[in-house]
This record gives sequence, C-alpha cells and structure tokens, in this order.
Amino acid sequence: MLRVMMDGNRAVGVVFQQKGKVQEARADREVILSAGTFKTPQLLMLSGIGPAAHLKEIGITPLVDLPVGENLQDHLGVWISYRRRGNGTFHAAMRFDRLAASMIQAYLFGAGPATIVPGGLHAFIKTTPELEVPDIEFMFHTVPAATRIWFPMLRPPYPDGYAIRPTLLRPKSRGHVRLGSANPQDQPRISFNFFNDPTDLPTLREGFKRAQEVGEATAMAPYRSPEASPGAAARSDPEIDAYIKRFSETAHHPAGTCRMGSDDSAVLDPQLRVRGIDQLRVVDASAMPDLVSAHINACVLMMAEKAADLIRGGGQTAASPAFSEAVSPA
Repeated sequence: MLRVMMDGNRAVGVVFQQKGKVQEARADREVILSAGTFKTPQLLMLSGIGPAAHLKEIGITPLVDLPVGENLQDHLGVWISYRRRGNGTFHAAMRFDRLAASMIQAYLFGAGPATIVPGGLHAFIKTTPELEVPDIEFMFHTVPAATRIWFPMLRPPYPDGYAIRPTLLRPKSRGHVRLGSANPQDQPRISFNFFNDPTDLPTLREGFKRAQEVGEATAMAPYRSPEASPGAAARSDPEIDAYIKRFSETAHHPAGTCRMGSDDSAVLDPQLRVRGIDQLRVVDASAMPDLVSAHINACVLMMAEKAADLIRGGGQTAASPAFSEAVSPA
C-alpha cells in the first residue's frame, strides 16, 4: 500500500502497487488501516495526515495537523545467560535426524517436540511495593540464544544454556516515527529514544539485579554453570548500566504511534476514527495510548474484536461503548 486516497478530508480508498503497477481500490464505507505501529503512521503521513511542519519539510501538503508518529513505546530487556550443567532435552532434540523426525510427526499428527516452543515461563514483578501494576517482567529462556541444528561429525553441537531476560514494562521514555522521504518505498525513520526519561534505566537496573538473584539462587545450582554473560563484568551499578546500554534489545512490542483518546493531542477518537478525517479508522497496536504491563498480542486481538463491533455498528452504540470506557491500560 502506498497511501490513503483522499477526497478533501474524506478517505475514499487506497492506492497500492501490485506487480510494479500502481492501482486504486475505492471503499464503499470506510478505510481501515491495520499496518502496524511503524507502517500505519507512515501511510497516514504520506496521505497528508500528521505533524504539519514535518510534512511540509518532506514536501507533502498537510490536510490535518495531528501528532501522528509520536508516543512510540516498546518493552526493553537485556539477557543474563548461563551455561547449563549437562545438556537439556531440547539440545538432544536439535540433532538433525531427530529434528527431521519430529517435524514429520508434527506435520502428520500435530504432536511431538516440534509442536512446542521452548520457554514460555514468565514472571511479572514490582520493583517497589506501592506500584499498582508490575514494572518488570522476567522472560525465562530455557535454551541459549545461539540454538541451532547440529549433527555428529558434520556440525558440532552448540554449548547448551539458559537465560533470564529482565524487561522494562512501563517505560516513561517516548520515541517517534518520521518519514524518510515522500517516497512510499523509502523506510520510515524510527527513533525509540530509550532511556530518554531518567527513571527508566534505574528501574531496569533494579530488575536486572533481581534477575541475577534468581539466576544465582541455591535451587538453580544443580543446573547452573558460571554466568556466561555478563558475568563478573557487571556487578556494580555503573557496570550494570553500561551493560544494559550496550546490549539491551526490544521485546518487539511497539505501540502508541497513533494513540486514541478524548483530548486534543490524540490522533484517534475513542471509536478509533482519525480525528478531522471522515471514513478512516486505525485498528492496530499504534492506537494504544499506553503499553500494557504484559505482551501486547492479546490486547491487540481484543482491540480487533472491539473494533469489529464498532465498525459493524457504524460507531458507538448502547451495546458497544467507546474504547475509553472499555479498556484499562494496565
């Protein structure tokens, strides 16, 4: 998709490219954008909907001045890895011949090791007891990051291990998405601005320390070899901060770049309609006003279900309240 087709301030369809040919598709009722936290704001700005000063700078005539692309948020975490004493069952299952047999079993019967993703254990904690919701998640990884297929004499097995990834759930730092150019084929410019708020790094540092305590607990001794990373290089607060700044990565839960709300700085109204534009809605994680204290997939599915009710009903109905009345940010 290249942009939304507009007739004044009314969305009437979309412009897209297929097999190198630019085509148009007109909408009978509404245009629904569900392109995600990065692509949706790009498409809106390419259509003239966004921060007026930025659009003019790029060479696009603004139709509506809205903070499209602002409020970018994501969960940020960092790995603490351990070598394992002896190899686990998944390590053995990654031998090529065993993995091939498991894939056949999964395909034919829907059972076996290939149907199970290793991991799936999570803990949500509060770094201070007065918090209303958890601010750190522990993602427990039962396999090392370098997991791969192996086979005797052809490719040596990888060193087995496991990890804990403390992750910041309620970041206060905000980033943004901007256009790289007026060309739809160019990628947008994404700036997360992690640790722009001075409280985020200390919170993740506290989560890191607590994760180290879990990893070094006596109960883990039968399974644990010495910490593989960061090891002794990250014990003091300055060392931990340096490690976090260098090796932290997102949990790939981006959200918030077209936030909904009832105030004048929102991009969408509580029915997910783009403010100042007729017949255009956004239904994806970009509409979230704030991150939830968990993975966002279930929340996005809930939003899609709610949006379907709103779209079928033509807006807000007595049986279908607005999002602001139905959704809690926690």
